[in-house]
Amino acid sequence: MALEIDESKQELSRVKELLKNEPRGLSITDISRILNMNRNSVSKYLNMLLVSGHVDMRSVGVAKVYFLSQRVPISAMLDFSSDCIIVLDADLKIVQLNDNYVDFSGCPREELIGTSIMDRELPVLTDAIDPHVFEEVLRGQDLSRELWWEADGEDFSFLIKMIPTVFDDGQPGATVILENITDLKHTEQELKHALAEKDQLLTEIHQRIRNNLQVISSLINLQTSEVKDPDAQRIVQQTQSRIEALALVHDNLHNSPDHMHIAVEEYVNELVESLFVTYRVPKEQIRYSVNAPGVLIGLDTAVSFGLIISELVTNAIKHAFPDGREGYIALTIVKDDGNRVVVSVKDNGVGIHDKHRLGDEQSIGLMLVSTLVDRQLNGTMEISNTNGTGYMIQFIEQNEKPGSLTKEY
Repeated sequence: MALEIDESKQELSRVKELLKNEPRGLSITDISRILNMNRNSVSKYLNMLLVSGHVDMRSVGVAKVYFLSQRVPISAMLDFSSDCIIVLDADLKIVQLNDNYVDFSGCPREELIGTSIMDRELPVLTDAIDPHVFEEVLRGQDLSRELWWEADGEDFSFLIKMIPTVFDDGQPGATVILENITDLKHTEQELKHALAEKDQLLTEIHQRIRNNLQVISSLINLQTSEVKDPDAQRIVQQTQSRIEALALVHDNLHNSPDHMHIAVEEYVNELVESLFVTYRVPKEQIRYSVNAPGVLIGLDTAVSFGLIISELVTNAIKHAFPDGREGYIALTIVKDDGNRVVVSVKDNGVGIHDKHRLGDEQSIGLMLVSTLVDRQLNGTMEISNTNGTGYMIQFIEQNEKPGSLTKEY
């Protein structure tokens, strides 16, 4: 057996020496011819050298060409790393390690080399290695996990990486990398804390704005009781509706994960429901539907968007269904990958008068909508008068930027 091993080593050395002088590589046939060795033996030795990492192979047409791997010895690389690196054999014995782990462990290198981590308690390393899991690494599986470790009353966090390694004799092992991520974890916790404070601050801001808007709405409501003129009462009612549209924006932002975007379908449903309550619309008279699955819009857009929806739905409630006429209002909002938003508000009421549709005479509400679409959203609006009134609004939502301000109109 010893004789066979020696012969194999000699033949492996011959193959390596030959490839060393042929940097472009040789095929199995070439090596067999030059070394006067049968092809099966050449193939066996090349496989051994491939597994151990001494030889690389590439395909050239139908032929496989083998060439010597340009490797840097692991011992020359260990101390270039800022991490602790330990090389273990299949029996969990330390084969090699870098100065970082020697210093960290406080043990002499000579005392550590050849030590089984199962026979001695070594800092972090013993806790990091589970023999059952280590079997997976020996079978070629990369593994990594985080480890919390305490020493002298101080807490440390390590990222443990185990990388399959093949030694020169073809035997399996593993390279264990211990990366100290304690500072990273502390920074992560500080960032989480700062983010939580920011979220809390944004929540309080939205709540205060919502409360202030509610106070304004309540004050207006108190004044309404003193207003006897029906036209003036309608103006006050419209003002309250607009305030409610703004307040609901901040309600939805408060519930948003990033406090910067609102879920359109939920927001529009709440807004239309509040308008039906404000104008005391019987649900059996006018039905409505909102279809905007998954659509999100940012804060700058949401303010204008909410006012537009409020005005258009209010117009439909007030004018599309006179004398108790029954009907429906359908709202559809879609947004494509290019941030183009298309808003459709359609009713099956009596229709809008042409002089309003063509802009000859517009109510304050439609003037507000036109201004918001044009100046705030840089969009377009089309009004149809077929089987009721339909509004089609299109605009491209600009990307939100920190500290961005809504444009004046």
